[in-house]
Amino acid sequence: MQYPHVFLRSAAVFSAIAAFFSIPWTLAGANISLLCLVLAWLLAGDWRQRWDAARGNAVSLPLLVLYAIILLGAVYTTAPWRVVLDHWLKYDKLLLMVIAISLLAQDEKTRERCWTAFTIAALFTLASSYLSIWWRLPWSRAQTLGWGGDHSVFKDYITQSVLMALLMLRGLYLALRANVAWQRGAWLAVAALAFVCNTQLLYGRTGYVATAVAVLAFVLALVPVRRWWMALALVAVLLAGAVLLSPTIVPRVALGLKELGEVPETTTSIGPRLYFLHYGLDLFWQKPWLGWGTGAYHGEFCRIATTPEWCAAGSFHPHNQFLFFMIEHGIPGLLAFAAVFAAALWQAARMERLDRAVAFAFVGVACVGSLTHSGIWLANEGLAYSFGLVLVLTAPLRPCAKAQAGVLA
Repeated sequence: MQYPHVFLRSAAVFSAIAAFFSIPWTLAGANISLLCLVLAWLLAGDWRQRWDAARGNAVSLPLLVLYAIILLGAVYTTAPWRVVLDHWLKYDKLLLMVIAISLLAQDEKTRERCWTAFTIAALFTLASSYLSIWWRLPWSRAQTLGWGGDHSVFKDYITQSVLMALLMLRGLYLALRANVAWQRGAWLAVAALAFVCNTQLLYGRTGYVATAVAVLAFVLALVPVRRWWMALALVAVLLAGAVLLSPTIVPRVALGLKELGEVPETTTSIGPRLYFLHYGLDLFWQKPWLGWGTGAYHGEFCRIATTPEWCAAGSFHPHNQFLFFMIEHGIPGLLAFAAVFAAALWQAARMERLDRAVAFAFVGVACVGSLTHSGIWLANEGLAYSFGLVLVLTAPLRPCAKAQAGVLA
């Protein structure tokens, strides 16, 4: 892709690389890098060519439609304008994804550099998690010593589990691509260490499920259908071993099952999610066609919450991104968000074998995160999911799929 202004084009590329390097460890650095990316992208001109690059990726149009729905939700919302503006800014990741796709989709060198930047930052995070078993690192947010517990470093344990899942997939990809034995072994070790980090050194059940989904999707995408039974058996053995060896998975899962059978309390994890789901669906059915409008969830939830304590616990977000869009934007919001995942799977299906496996796996991770948390709305998780999807969904298409895309364009 050629830009009229070489300097601005280079600035956009550098800003994208800096953003992927910053996302695993600093929100401020990521936001500054993304601001620079937007400014360079806007000033560089040649928007038609960049739009063609973005339009060639199946996920771009659903992202734009979803953001348009969020903009239009301000027309009928019950929320004050400051809250509406906050939502517009929180969901600007959807637009930033399209901008990043326009840069990476037709420039494999830039995409590889972004992958490298992310991998370096994620490797430092991974190493810090293991070092924190023995030492309290000054840059680590969790100060837990010993095996097990929470060893998250720069981000909360849910966000770090997403980043480690992506690093695990990258390690598997590079190991299977490597032609040299020691390189293959090194990347397999990275993938294994990231897997162990998520299952033994982080505390979130979302991370456990996301890691299991990533491993399962990656393996099934590589193995012929007739051998799925064998692959499922091997994955089951691997995951069972991880569960049995983990000092945290069994207690956390047991606690979750216990909470399912109890009256929801604000201090638990599963209980509030069930409470938010119950009353969130109540809000959805009151206005299913258009929802309550952008930013309206916070006030409307407190209107129907049974106690002030539940209002305080649940008014921030409903711990479910699908439910969030359903409440605020009704059926159009739900369909648009589901279309993003459908388009992502379609884009992944047209890739080469290894790229397809990585993309399927991380789309699964993002779906798990959206069902168990408000992954796109939240700042740190939103960047991890959004730009992780950009990395995996901008891989080159198979020649036949590329030719078909060219005909359709």
